Amino acid sequence: MSLSFKYRQRPVLHDVTFSVNRGTVCGLLGPNASGKTTLLKCINGILTPHAGQLLVDGDKVNHLTRREIARLMAVVPQQTVVAFSFTTLQIVVMGRAARLGRFRLPSRADYGEAWKVLDELGIGHLAERLFNELSGGEKQLVLLARALFQDADILLLDEPTSHLDFKNQFMLMDTIRAITEEKHIATVISLHDPNLASRYCSHMVLLREGKIYLEGPKASVFEARALEAIYGMDVTVDTISTGASIVSPTPGKVGS
Repeated sequence: MSLSFKYRQRPVLHDVTFSVNRGTVCGLLGPNASGKTTLLKCINGILTPHAGQLLVDGDKVNHLTRREIARLMAVVPQQTVVAFSFTTLQIVVMGRAARLGRFRLPSRADYGEAWKVLDELGIGHLAERLFNELSGGEKQLVLLARALFQDADILLLDEPTSHLDFKNQFMLMDTIRAITEEKHIATVISLHDPNLASRYCSHMVLLREGKIYLEGPKASVFEARALEAIYGMDVTVDTISTGASIVSPTPGKVGS
């Protein structure tokens, strides 16, 4: 991959190289302005790298049309602005657009399958609600439903838990991991919370100032030295009774 990108003359990404296997949830970790969102946009072809290229099963993404990319990748952005008054169900059905013929409209079966996806996420009751009237957390769940309905091989999520309450963060991440494993897709997700990443991501990419500081399986990446380097603070990584690793600020060291 080896991507580099800059906004005008301001470099943002520098020689970013990593790969994600099918059936894997890969977490992008790093502080604000480390390049996570820009990297996801480059992967999806929304932004064009100044150097390097992205390969999906050997195909160069920059040689694909937007329709072809949409068949390969589904995206859950941080925020989505909808100009018109679409219902939640209509928003989800839009995920099927890349797989419909140019003049074909969604069928009754498409709407039925979209409703099923909403039910699986526990938000079937929102189907007839207007998307613009939903809370931030509800909108994120609907956008995930749309991405799943898109039936792509790659799932890209940019801070999908940022507007969710404690319970729904775990419900969402449980669903993402289950879908990744069951459908054998590749998932790349940017997260602010390293503990969510530790719980759900088997592969991690640690970004610092647009460069990869460390990447690899969670066991080799999720350690205090690396997390201290990217976040600029002293931390402690502990193993709890379940065997999971959690990170917390070292007492008395925050901001020092």
